[in-house]
Amino acid sequence: MAEDLLPRIAHVNRTMFLGWALVALGLLSICSPFVAGEAAVYLIGLFLLAAGLGLLLESFQTECVSGRLLLLVLGVITSVSAIFVFVHPLLGLGLLTFILVAYFVADGLWKVIAAFRNMSAPGWLWLLASGALSLLLALLIWRDWPVSGLYAVGVLVGVNLLSTGIALVAFAKSLKDTFRNALTSLQSTKA
Repeated sequence: MAEDLLPRIAHVNRTMFLGWALVALGLLSICSPFVAGEAAVYLIGLFLLAAGLGLLLESFQTECVSGRLLLLVLGVITSVSAIFVFVHPLLGLGLLTFILVAYFVADGLWKVIAAFRNMSAPGWLWLLASGALSLLLALLIWRDWPVSGLYAVGVLVGVNLLSTGIALVAFAKSLKDTFRNALTSLQSTKA
């Protein structure tokens, strides 16, 4: 039985490391919100450009005419969208802020549902609090949109990363303590 707990403890250690990494990224994003927001826009632009070019290349390799046309149109639209993001990053930041609202709503709902499904697990309240914070952030961004686009992406992504990181660290710590207590209990019953 003790052997079954060791891989779980290793998994909890990885979860704790991820939590601390998210805390660090969140703090960096909060400290420089415009830089973080602009970086996010350019990163999305790069992803769009890569996807657009990939679709264009695939369109030339497809033998079906209707499939080729569909991939070609999709590749052009995706590539033009990427160029638009690079040419007008502030408009891209406004659109990203709008998309961020949808993300925070989905993220918050997922965390709240996951917290209620895992009420028996130690630390579930941290996940619930993180979900409630995500929903609150979505409301705050939406209320001030489109002006919030200049700062919201960096600050709010940072706050979300920070709260998610804290929740993961707290959850992992409580699980680690539970596993250690179970392991100690198992070892004392063997002796």
